[in-house]
Amino acid sequence: MSELGPARPSRARHHACIHPETYKYFFARREVAAVWDRLAAAYGEIRRGGPFGIIEIHSPRFIFRATMGGNPITVIRTRHCSEADVEAMHRLIGYED
Repeated sequence: MSELGPARPSRARHHACIHPETYKYFFARREVAAVWDRLAAAYGEIRRGGPFGIIEIHSPRFIFRATMGGNPITVIRTRHCSEADVEAMHRLIGYED
């Protein structure tokens, strides 16, 4: 990973979350704004603010969250989320296992 982020999207499990399948997705700095735009188009409006400058999208299947820089993006699955939903989200953000 360079100082500008990974060449390809990568992820790491986020163990501090209530859902066991929560991951942080890391993107190249130059790509993260476009990723947020694609997420907003597919999953709903980006909300910004709060005391820590949190960026969020809440949808029936996922919660997407990051701090001011937008990277990494924490992806929290809701109880309505299926493996097919995760696969579709991965295609949208360009993540491959």
